[in-house]
Amino acid sequence: MAKTKPSLFSTLQQTSSISAEVNSELVRKIPVDKLLDNPLNRFSMKEDEEFERSLKSIEKDGLWEDIIVTPSDNGYYRIISGHRRKLIAKKLGFATLPCKVRTYQTELDEARALIGENIHKRSITPLDMAYQLQTLSEVLDRAGMPNSVHERVEQLTQQTGLSRATILRYLDLLRLNPTIVKWINDGVMSMTDAYFLAQKNNSILQDRVIDEVEKIKEDIPLENKIQLALDIVKQIKKEKKKQSDKQVNTINTVKKCRNSVNSIYKQLNQLLSISNLCETQDKKALQENIDNLSSELTALMNACDTIRKTLKNLT
Repeated sequence: MAKTKPSLFSTLQQTSSISAEVNSELVRKIPVDKLLDNPLNRFSMKEDEEFERSLKSIEKDGLWEDIIVTPSDNGYYRIISGHRRKLIAKKLGFATLPCKVRTYQTELDEARALIGENIHKRSITPLDMAYQLQTLSEVLDRAGMPNSVHERVEQLTQQTGLSRATILRYLDLLRLNPTIVKWINDGVMSMTDAYFLAQKNNSILQDRVIDEVEKIKEDIPLENKIQLALDIVKQIKKEKKKQSDKQVNTINTVKKCRNSVNSIYKQLNQLLSISNLCETQDKKALQENIDNLSSELTALMNACDTIRKTLKNLT
C-alpha cells in the first residue's frame, strides 16, 4: 500500500510533542505581566466574534487550557500558544495564568511549535497563514538556509507539511495592496476575488480596482462598489487580451505568408534548369503563367510596402 502523506496537524505537532516529553510538561502559575507576545506570531489578534465567545466562556468557566510559553530574558516568557487567552485574561483582570513551560533548541523549532500549537485551536484566515509563512521564511533566512524561490518554497513545504501549490497560493497574498487587505479584513471583499488580484499576472490590477471604486459616486455599500469595479477591470483585461491575441494572429499570418513565399521560391528554382524548360511542350502557356505569377508577386511586394509604410507612420 502506498504511504499516505502525513497530515498538517501531525507534521506540525512533532516539535511540540517532543518538547513536551523533554520538559515533562512543567506547569506553573506565571504573572500575566510576565508573558510576552511572541514576535514570531503573525496570527490575527482581532477581537472578532470568536474572540468574544472565548471571553464569555473564560469569564464564566475559567481558562480551559494552559498557556504554552518558553523562557525569555529577566524572568519573562514568550508565548507559544495563548496570545488571545492572555489578552482576554488581562481584560478580565486575571493576575496569573497556568502555563506549560517548554524550551526549544533553535528559533526554527520555536517557530514550528508556534504554528503547530495554534493552527488547530482557532480559525486561521488565509492572510494569517500568508503572514505566518512570511515570518517562517525570515526565520529560515536567519538560519542560513538557501533562499532561491524554488528552494524556499520547498523548505516551507517541508516545515509545514503544506503542498507546494498551497504554499504558493498563500504567498501570492503577500502581494496585496494594504487597501485590498483592509477590505478583506472588513469583510467587504471575498477571498476568491483577493486570490484573483494576488496572482502575479493580476497584481497590477489592484490600483485600478481601487481607482474604479473611488470613481463610483452612487450611494451603495462598499462591497457592491468593489464588485462593480472588479467587473470593469476584468472586462478591460479581457479586451486587452483580445487585442493581444489579434496582434499575435497578425504576426502569425505574416509568418505563414513568408513560409508560402519560401516554398514558391524553392519550387521555381527547380524549374531554372534548361532541361526542365526544354521538356515543356506548351511553352506559351508556361510563359502566360509565369507572367501572371510575376504580376501577383509584384502585388505582394506592393502590399508589403503599404504595410511597412503604415507601421512606420504608427511609430
